[in-house]
Amino acid sequence: MAQSLSATTGSEIERVTRLCRRLEFFVARPPLQVRPLSHGESNQSYYVKTAQAEYVLRCYPADLAVCRQQELRCQHAAAARGLAPAPLCLNNHYQVMLSDYISNGQPFDYQRHGHKALLATLAAFHQLSVQTAVLEPYDYLQQQLALLPRAIRPAPADLATLYRAVTQLANQPADKVLCHLDLHAGNLLWASQRLWLLDFEYSQQADSSLDLAALSLHFKLNETAEQLLISGYAAERGVAELTEVLQQKILPAKQLYSGFCWLWYLGLPNAQAQAAYWQQNMQQLAALQAT
Repeated sequence: MAQSLSATTGSEIERVTRLCRRLEFFVARPPLQVRPLSHGESNQSYYVKTAQAEYVLRCYPADLAVCRQQELRCQHAAAARGLAPAPLCLNNHYQVMLSDYISNGQPFDYQRHGHKALLATLAAFHQLSVQTAVLEPYDYLQQQLALLPRAIRPAPADLATLYRAVTQLANQPADKVLCHLDLHAGNLLWASQRLWLLDFEYSQQADSSLDLAALSLHFKLNETAEQLLISGYAAERGVAELTEVLQQKILPAKQLYSGFCWLWYLGLPNAQAQAAYWQQNMQQLAALQAT
């Protein structure tokens, strides 16, 4: 589903192959080929080929505070609408999830592939009915801060910026939908002239502005492109008044999303550069709002 990693060691492939053979799913369909796919920050994914079909095996860490059953429900619902690969197996004992493999895919390119397919897919996903937790930004910030190593103490000024953004977002009309909350090019696969959503690890009910903020930030949209994103999304939802509401919410939503990313990277080893990038992004957005 993503490009292969050439630097993976033979011992890693052997370990994953042995893991596949322990899974009941592969008892009647033993793996013929295993190779790595591009690894994320917290998960590793592998291509697995059998005589019957091709699959993606995603290995996840045991200590990550994610509800895998919720993730599975979101991917099942998205797959039923043709928005995602079908999930086939979740095994919490071995900490793996198996899904269909989408062949000939490439990361979504906003300029080349265009925003129309992206907005149609996003609006369809947002309108899925799935039982999940509800993201409350203030509570989520507290959870992120609690997970930081004791030696790391974010600057009070930066935290004040985030708390202001929480208040500003709360003061606008809410639009709670099933959000993806990790919409970057690596989780958007373009294949066979259509878009597929990947990795539903953080998907839950949240304000739609957070997903739009993620797209604007990850694809570095200018103001004109951002306004087209908002109006196009409102049109796909069939709710014209959403345009004005989202225009009011997009700046605090971008600050919050940047802050979420900053705090997340702060808690990871060897991720200082990524943390600094998102912190600077958050500070620049706050300065823009102050002008």
